[in-house]
Amino acid sequence: MKNHGFAFVFLALATLTGCQDKKETLPATPINTPDSLTAPTDDKPETPAEVAEYRIISNSTIDDLNQRIAAKKITSEEEMMHEYSPKDKHAEANYKYVITKLSSGNGKTLVQLLEENLSDDSVKDRKVIMRVVKNSNGKSSVDEIKESYICRLDRGQQEWSASFCQ
Repeated sequence: MKNHGFAFVFLALATLTGCQDKKETLPATPINTPDSLTAPTDDKPETPAEVAEYRIISNSTIDDLNQRIAAKKITSEEEMMHEYSPKDKHAEANYKYVITKLSSGNGKTLVQLLEENLSDDSVKDRKVIMRVVKNSNGKSSVDEIKESYICRLDRGQQEWSASFCQ
């Protein structure tokens, strides 16, 4: 019995020392790197994937839009989107123009416009995301717009991207 106890202790020590050499170490990754998988908030920049997929529309364009919205007394988010990007009345029969309210809460609403089969010779489809916020007086205004494009064959990317088509 004494030999079995010695053999067990020897085997346990040999196993533990053998495993120490093979211990796997993972590289340390800082928490706030662009590759971290944290959900974007209003205070943080967008993830690289979102930046690559959407082109951010300039503040001057948004300011002009908000002036038109105020002048025309537009109150619905869908009408705001339509004011920014009206439906193409001269488009072909397979053209689609769909406005969808994606989410709403905390005084902010996301609205999406999806246009398919545009009559443009290089852009096939366009997606527009608009964020509408309510101020303390209850009036709505647009505070962010971003666009993404799919190009026609041989005119650029075939997946949603911020890049303009050629």
